[in-house]
Amino acid sequence: MRIVLLGPQGAGKGTQAQRISRETGAKHISTGDLVRAEIKSGSGLGQKIRDYNDRGDLVPDEIIVEMMRPYLDEADSWILDGFPRNESQAEALDKMLEEIDAELDTAVALEAPDDLLVERLSGRRTSESTGRIYHAVYDPPPEDTDEDPGPFVQREDDKVEAIRHRLRIYHEQTEPLKDYYADRGILVTVDATRNITEVTGDILEAVGEVEEKA
Repeated sequence: MRIVLLGPQGAGKGTQAQRISRETGAKHISTGDLVRAEIKSGSGLGQKIRDYNDRGDLVPDEIIVEMMRPYLDEADSWILDGFPRNESQAEALDKMLEEIDAELDTAVALEAPDDLLVERLSGRRTSESTGRIYHAVYDPPPEDTDEDPGPFVQREDDKVEAIRHRLRIYHEQTEPLKDYYADRGILVTVDATRNITEVTGDILEAVGEVEEKA
């Protein structure tokens, strides 16, 4: 099982990747986690990535692919979360998979309306003392300060305008990948407005159907 997980921020990609990984044994490969780990390691590659981040520039596709290659090569089964983000990255991924004699099985697109995603993300509150994340409506911070003293703040990137900006980038750059993978017959779409368990079940069912057709 080799899966690319697509979807806007707030659709639950990270949560679903972790759940599918537990259900199937496939390795969850989060490019965000890999970038942070590479920078923390102090490696030459990590320094390159840090230099781009410090300048506020996007890390070039070839550097991201170089970082990911060993993880994709060593695992027979994986779920890719956070990459590719645009067609050039998808093409770079295709080239790298060809070089390591691997093939992408399925692209899963998690779909939810923007207004729901804004509600989910803008309601998040982060405890400055514990780092735990709550939601103003669905999982409010505890009133008992012994449990978590707070204060509970809304991060800048969880403010409505910042969220809508990221959603615009997703629609412009990443959403077209649905057509890219649909043309290859490996795209499945999943309703991400359902509860977490139902979404996981829908993904596993959809991936199973694609594998049966293959």
